[in-house]
Amino acid sequence: MNKPELSSRFDVDDIRKIREYNSLRHIHMTPAEIIEETQAGAEKVLQMLEQSKLLGV
Repeated sequence: MNKPELSSRFDVDDIRKIREYNSLRHIHMTPAEIIEETQAGAEKVLQMLEQSKLLGV
């Protein structure tokens, strides 16, 4: 299973690719593992948004 190649536009097709990729990865994970991974990913995104001043926090 390879990471999906995303376009520079980041359109609906890219989102579909990401969802399919995550679905295949999550098949072998427990719900707790999925939640932990999702929270870690969200933390990274929030940090990037705060650094770029896109998030008014």
